[in-house]
Amino acid sequence: MFRKFRKASYVFAFLTTILVGFVGTTFGFNFGGGGPLVLFFPGGTVIGELKNLNVPIVNVGNFGDGILAVGGFGYGGVPGGLYSGGFGFGGEREYTTPDGTFKVSVGGGFGMGLKKINFDNISLFASLGFGGVDFSIAKKVNEGKTSLDDLKSGQLEGYLGASISYTTLSVGVGASLKISFVELSLGGIMFLGFSTDGWTVNGKKLTGVTDSSNLLLSYSLFGGVGFGF
Repeated sequence: MFRKFRKASYVFAFLTTILVGFVGTTFGFNFGGGGPLVLFFPGGTVIGELKNLNVPIVNVGNFGDGILAVGGFGYGGVPGGLYSGGFGFGGEREYTTPDGTFKVSVGGGFGMGLKKINFDNISLFASLGFGGVDFSIAKKVNEGKTSLDDLKSGQLEGYLGASISYTTLSVGVGASLKISFVELSLGGIMFLGFSTDGWTVNGKKLTGVTDSSNLLLSYSLFGGVGFGF
């Protein structure tokens, strides 16, 4: 059930981004806007020992060792001086540890409400969203084995991994600068989520991980470029 909901939330965010981006480019930022988005999920911890990139095995301890994700956003005006829209993103990075090479991936999609306070060409904004975030971790195995015989024997080079999906609330704040039909935005987003299934491998529960992994408390920094007239 939750997997279907998360897939639907990603599709909703994608379609909303396209729709309100079209509205923004047609009517201007007073009515909406949309464009590309870049997020950075830093390394390090958030509270206590809870890691910002809360994955097993790979300990991303340094701020600069985080993951860069790319995506898009869009929003359109609704009555009451508010905006409704969505955003989505995805990114990955490889890490080398004493146990081998691991690829960590993050992706998500959200519908959101947005409130903007305008000061001429500068705006402050806050957003509240609901959607899903997925993390995965996979170990690189059988490196260099790329022959047909390796494929037949099941020893082909590739990745073996596990994933976790969170139903998530997002809270964002930021500022934007409008220059003609372009709007430059910077800010941060806090993600609070919970996973009912935990880490899984091919639909089966991954054993040996702590229950704290079911809780997501993470943040990202973001920059975006919106377009409108």
